[in-house]
Amino acid sequence: MDQHVILFVLYILLFLLGMGIMTGGMHALVGHKMQHTLERAASTPFKGLVIGTIASMLLQSSSAVTIITVGLIGAHAMRFSQSVGIILGANIGTTMTGEIAALPMGSLHYLFLGAGLILMCLPIRRFFSLGSLLFGIGCLFASMTGFSSLAESLIQAPFIRDLLVDANNSMIYAVIVGTLFSAIIQSSSATLLVCMGFLDHNILTLPASIAIMLGSNVGTCLTTYIASLGTGKEGRWTAYTHILFNVLGVVVFFPLIHFMADYTIALAGSGRAALAHVSVIFNLITGLLAVPLAGPFGRWVERTRL
Repeated sequence: MDQHVILFVLYILLFLLGMGIMTGGMHALVGHKMQHTLERAASTPFKGLVIGTIASMLLQSSSAVTIITVGLIGAHAMRFSQSVGIILGANIGTTMTGEIAALPMGSLHYLFLGAGLILMCLPIRRFFSLGSLLFGIGCLFASMTGFSSLAESLIQAPFIRDLLVDANNSMIYAVIVGTLFSAIIQSSSATLLVCMGFLDHNILTLPASIAIMLGSNVGTCLTTYIASLGTGKEGRWTAYTHILFNVLGVVVFFPLIHFMADYTIALAGSGRAALAHVSVIFNLITGLLAVPLAGPFGRWVERTRL
């Protein structure tokens, strides 16, 4: 069992490595343009929402988008009121990772890994960036295959078995598990993929997986908070706002966990796809509900200078 736990940790590291390489590749391709766009175009909360969504979809990291936003605020290139919509959009865009992971890709990760390595070896910078993107996607699918293959073995460990049993029986406990796990590994996407692996073998129920996903959206806010330290009051309030809206979203969505589980499983047909769809629905609905409040909230923070 110790061997399986070590492999589980290695697959998480592989996923995080893949996400880092994929984000680095996309940042090299569009990062400077995206930063310039964030700086100039987020004139209203809704525009910020759209831009944040697109930026997070391209960079495949809500943390990367929010960190860039915090940096722009710290450099006084953006006002705090402009950042709120971007933060909400970043949560929506990053759900694309879950949708990609839910696809039945089989052994295509070898193709992505091979093509990525070949392009990375070519002496052309843009090809290297594109190869990094493909290689990162390959790592994502390879780690997903690993999580699924290890799920039945991991359940034999008393600690993990008790953890999952408690998560299946208590949605509040599952939210806490998702928050802590995501805060430790600093990736809500990795948390989602781990849940998909357990879902494939009916070890974790869909409602419990949804609850863990909700918690993971709160846990991943730690990255933004750390990045905000030393950036001044507006930078810190950007991090606080990220935490605030995610926590409120979980509170609003929590009573609907079982309803969404029943609805999405009927729509998607598989637990993995249903969990990915719920992640999109949750972040999309909470983002759209919060947009009308983003402007007044941002102006209130700027006016009061807390």
